[in-house]
Amino acid sequence: MGATWTVPKREVPAEVELPGAPLVHLRIFLSVNAESHSGFERPSDLLNGPDAFLPAVDGRGEIVMLNRGCLMVLSVAAEHEFSGEVLTVQQMAPEDLTRALVDVLLEDGKTVRGLLTYLLPAAHRRLQDFLNLPDRFLTIQDAGMARLINKRRISRVTPV
Repeated sequence: MGATWTVPKREVPAEVELPGAPLVHLRIFLSVNAESHSGFERPSDLLNGPDAFLPAVDGRGEIVMLNRGCLMVLSVAAEHEFSGEVLTVQQMAPEDLTRALVDVLLEDGKTVRGLLTYLLPAAHRRLQDFLNLPDRFLTIQDAGMARLINKRRISRVTPV
């Protein structure tokens, strides 16, 4: 019989908002090593990845398969998304960072407010440029939480 290989994962508590459903508390699984950068896999790496369905565990310990395209907002403690790598970028080029407090209006009428922080070349630093990047999820920071918002579920983004 062949060897069984497993990829080490860490469980991260998350709040999940789906259209027409109440807020759900789940645990998502992140790799201990990210594929595209050094360090842990971040929730944004998982959500912007290729898989259509993502496993999670509910409060009863049952496996739940989440359709990434149907997620409206996934929220985690900020430290799971904003690692030391982001701080290094901020320390290297603080004058080049763009920060914007924004209100994000979702298709269901809910508004989420948070801070966007991004680093783009000088000619492409408009909010419009950032929102049009190919990532499927927009990440904002709000009161110690990282809120990952499905761009397909956003009706409007307004600077505050």
